[in-house]
Amino acid sequence: MVTKFEWTNPHAHFYIDVKDPAGKVVNWNLELASPNMMVRNGWTRHSLKEGDQVTVGASRAKDGTATASADTILKSDGTRLTFMSALDGK
Repeated sequence: MVTKFEWTNPHAHFYIDVKDPAGKVVNWNLELASPNMMVRNGWTRHSLKEGDQVTVGASRAKDGTATASADTILKSDGTRLTFMSALDGK
């Protein structure tokens, strides 16, 4: 579940709560592209909201922390958010 969405430069970020294998909830920091690039690809500052249920494809940080660079986001309503088009698949 999305807990926060930051529309900031140089890169936007969003945060999600994820249960680890032990059942502990971990808050992940997921980096996106710059807001300028996201707007050119159909995103708005309202494309993600607190409470949205999402499935994320991402590349985890090499340091093993709960940070990653997001590639694709699938919202529970079927909307697929990517850096190619925020309306892909909907």
